[in-house]
Amino acid sequence: MPGNPRTIEYLFDQKPMMIKHTLSLSIDNSDDDWICVHTPIPDYQMAFHINKVFSVRLRRRPKDYPSQKSSDRFPIFSYQRKEEGVHWHLIRNKVETSGAVVSESLLFSSSETHYLFKQLTGVDYLLSVGTKVSKGVQKRLAQLPDIQSCYSLPKQVSHLKQQLSF
Repeated sequence: MPGNPRTIEYLFDQKPMMIKHTLSLSIDNSDDDWICVHTPIPDYQMAFHINKVFSVRLRRRPKDYPSQKSSDRFPIFSYQRKEEGVHWHLIRNKVETSGAVVSESLLFSSSETHYLFKQLTGVDYLLSVGTKVSKGVQKRLAQLPDIQSCYSLPKQVSHLKQQLSF
């Protein structure tokens, strides 16, 4: 008997014939609510706070999210339970890059801030959660001491969530 529960074995004329049935679920982010979060804390600490408060397991993806307009990459943390249709995504909206300034002195360096969405320059993180739990998540996030503010993605920029595909 096969070890995979999705594999079904049919016996016809005493000859085993393997037929595999695989279910694939595509996650559509367009119905999710995106929460804009303002906080100065680093991404790993933000993911830790969310994991602790909401009992989820956000983990950093091996590959960062690539920007469509530049070569910048933005850290992304995800948590999914496909059986239950639960999926959370935390993505950093701004990344700072530093480089040495070419001058006589090597004491100076410069840093630039790059945004995933330039329309949201004040937003540090975008958190994608299901619409059913969005209000509760916002209330609990706002109570954390390191969070300056959090709110749903404004309707005038709601077209941005179609640009994100995970």
